[in-house]
Amino acid sequence: MYAADELVDQIVNSSQIPSGKRRQEIQRELRSHIEDLVEAARETGRDDDEIKKMVVASFGDPAQIAGAFAWVYRRERAIMRVCMFLLSSLAVTSLMLPPILALQAGIAIGFGTSVSNVLASPHTVIETLDVLFTITTYTGLVALEELFERNRSFKALALLVLAFAVLMGGCATVGFRVRFLVFGLVNGSFFRTCQVFIKSGTARTGIVVAGLALFGLISFEVMPFRFHHALMATGASWLVMGAAYRQMPDVVSRIDAALFQCLQRI
Repeated sequence: MYAADELVDQIVNSSQIPSGKRRQEIQRELRSHIEDLVEAARETGRDDDEIKKMVVASFGDPAQIAGAFAWVYRRERAIMRVCMFLLSSLAVTSLMLPPILALQAGIAIGFGTSVSNVLASPHTVIETLDVLFTITTYTGLVALEELFERNRSFKALALLVLAFAVLMGGCATVGFRVRFLVFGLVNGSFFRTCQVFIKSGTARTGIVVAGLALFGLISFEVMPFRFHHALMATGASWLVMGAAYRQMPDVVSRIDAALFQCLQRI
């Protein structure tokens, strides 16, 4: 019953059911239902062609059936996406943060800063928070885009900005500086926008370099104190961040794919 198997696969594959085990159960249930129909049809003397047509007709529109399953399992999908977002943010941050900090520490030491000052510097904490919120913004946009069918990027950005606004209000209430949130939102949105709308890799790299050069210049201008070669050190630091962030889309894509496969087995 090739047509029946194809019909079941079409329904289940389009149903967006997050759990692989649950999809297998539904496949078995649908196939069992088909087997009952086939057995009843054969008892009435129908041939294989008639049975295939009858099975397809009895199920109705596969898209509507898949849509019904998608509606039933919408909460499970939302939970899975939240889990993917949290796990992806932690995994990507864990992979990208150490090399970024190590390279920036090497730059600082190369410009004459002692190792003890590098390790005890508030700049290390600032960089950690900047990277964390940048990656969180990027992975958040990737996750939110899956909620929409049209204008996904704009709707995801609007929803994320709203979430960040609420978070900033809470942080301001308890006295936490919101600079890191603002930077992460702008930086992560910038990289995601480049990834979505700039198709040429060369053009994307050029825009990223130009954008980070601007961010670096702003960072230098607002620097509370400046040391010898501060401009060169700041520029080198931002180039390191740019090189790392340029790899972020590939890292996020690979980690999300691995997480999706793992979570589907639950």
